Amino acid sequence: MPPGYPPIVLLDVERTGDVALSLIALRFRRLATFDVVEASVQRSLDGLVDASGHWDHEIEQELSNVCFCERMPKMLTPRNKADAEGQTALWAMKLLYRLGLEGAPVSSGAG
Repeated sequence: MPPGYPPIVLLDVERTGDVALSLIALRFRRLATFDVVEASVQRSLDGLVDASGHWDHEIEQELSNVCFCERMPKMLTPRNKADAEGQTALWAMKLLYRLGLEGAPVSSGAG
């Protein structure tokens, strides 16, 4: 997101043998410091491990005052198909659309 907007963090975990990646977006409710973002990501990943590779509903509830956890099941296909022509661009467009960012201003990176 451009400066001044709350961050969105994508957690993308590949599960061996599964058809799709396990993807979740942490949509922060307000601007957050790096420490808050890092702690939220760590808590989500710890919950994933404790729940045997599944996103933990209790952790999502615990984080609900800081961020909204949006699961994106079967949003992306396995990495071994990433080299298919146009697949990366298609994934990017799907993510932008799903996150509601297709019309968001982008930072130029110049400075």
